[in-house]
Amino acid sequence: MMKSGRAQGVLSVKRGKLAVVIAAAVTIAVVGTVSSALASPRAKPAATAVSHAASSNRRAAGPFTSGSGARTGWAPVPYRNAQLSVPGSWLVEGPQQLSCGLSQPRGMIFVGIRPRIPAGQGCRLSASVAWILPAGHFSPGIRHRKPAAVIHGIPVYRLRGAKGSVLYLVPELGVRVGASGPKARRVLATLTRSPLSVVLRRGPAGKVPATWNSRVFGGVRFATPGSWTLQRSHQWATCGTGLDQQTLLLLDATRPPLYLPCPYSIPAAAAERAEPGLTVVTGKYAAKSVGEEYPGCRVPHGVRVCLSSVTGQGGFFSGVLIFSVSRPHRHAATFFLLGLSGSGADARTVFDSIRLAG
Repeated sequence: MMKSGRAQGVLSVKRGKLAVVIAAAVTIAVVGTVSSALASPRAKPAATAVSHAASSNRRAAGPFTSGSGARTGWAPVPYRNAQLSVPGSWLVEGPQQLSCGLSQPRGMIFVGIRPRIPAGQGCRLSASVAWILPAGHFSPGIRHRKPAAVIHGIPVYRLRGAKGSVLYLVPELGVRVGASGPKARRVLATLTRSPLSVVLRRGPAGKVPATWNSRVFGGVRFATPGSWTLQRSHQWATCGTGLDQQTLLLLDATRPPLYLPCPYSIPAAAAERAEPGLTVVTGKYAAKSVGEEYPGCRVPHGVRVCLSSVTGQGGFFSGVLIFSVSRPHRHAATFFLLGLSGSGADARTVFDSIRLAG
């Protein structure tokens, strides 16, 4: 599987198995499909991987999600319907990315996996750790109990955890969140709904702002902010194509995808921060370029929308919503890569605007 952008340097095996990030500033060529590259901006040189994460920290300016309580220099880390914010230098660990970084990190946040580092990886858990896990089974009656706290309107219920850790069940979001170390309570106080949950929540479609542009591409009509830059291409280039900030890329894949080597990048929270943008891929080689499986389908407004199997997985998949669009009972011919930045409100407006053209 090919990785690029935030997924650079992740040596992966087949989905469902572990991928380990090698802690060395080298250029690594990993050949395969390009789906995991889609959450990221254009690839950056290996030598700038660490400095990019640090500069992203400096650019951060307060809360990233409305009401999240995130501090300056912190970055949001979503998983499924939930999101926590952590210092931008913390490493993001997930089912397909485990990293030791270039030195012992000050903090780690685990999404979708328990907080542990397998033996023999050359590093250990940091002093500060946070995690977001599926809620698992819990008694429905817990909702009738008084919550331990209400964080940004979300009731949380205290669970018994290891000494020195704080653990909450969050039935409303379907997760358990926890943290340990000196920043534990500050991290948990940032709990909020993820942009993904905002985009996929049920309810009437919002009105498209008058300043937005209507586009037709690949037989689909949709709207994007008028301030976004329009770009066009005819070939997917791994570690070169993805999501660019405030950019609409229309890619008519008339050529097979071009597989390029990916420079190493440390999966720091600031570096994995989602960007606003949209890439739409159609044409002869569209499916081969985007890859992925699309098991979850819905048919709003007569449009068949199928979500990628990586939806909500977290890690380098968390910054983008990958989905296919087609007529009901037809094979997908057009694929969307939608950036899940900020509160998710703009991404929701783009998603709701999708219609079949003609």
